[in-house]
Amino acid sequence: MDNLYDDDFYAWTQQQADLLRRLPVTSNQLDAELLAEEIEDLGRSEVRSAQSLCEHIIEHLLKLEYSRLTEPVGHWEHEIVGWRIQLEKTLTPTIVAKLDLPQRYRDALRLLRRQEPPMSEIIGRAPRECPYTFDQIAGTGDEDWFPEPR
Repeated sequence: MDNLYDDDFYAWTQQQADLLRRLPVTSNQLDAELLAEEIEDLGRSEVRSAQSLCEHIIEHLLKLEYSRLTEPVGHWEHEIVGWRIQLEKTLTPTIVAKLDLPQRYRDALRLLRRQEPPMSEIIGRAPRECPYTFDQIAGTGDEDWFPEPR
């Protein structure tokens, strides 16, 4: 059981919440249902964190590829690397399965849409579907990948 906690925190939270709900009611002082909800929420928080990091990474990958700007490129790459490091610490197999990359891409486009030109103009140049693989977003491997400007 300790390995699941270390290997996949989200899966552990879901398992523990389920086990709490199955406990026989022996005392009215233990609020097993509320404890189960709080434990589940800890796991959901990890998922939301990973999803948010992916959205910001995708947003900045789009800026690198489609903004046609050169000045803030180093800053964007630095932010992407920082978010990838955070994402790596958060990811577990269960969280990866819950990322929903098409939705993360739609949310990244939404973030861009709310920005001032020229960033909002990226929307017209960006593909309809996410052009990046999970490995490209997460930056798996020894070197960080960045798209070439278009």
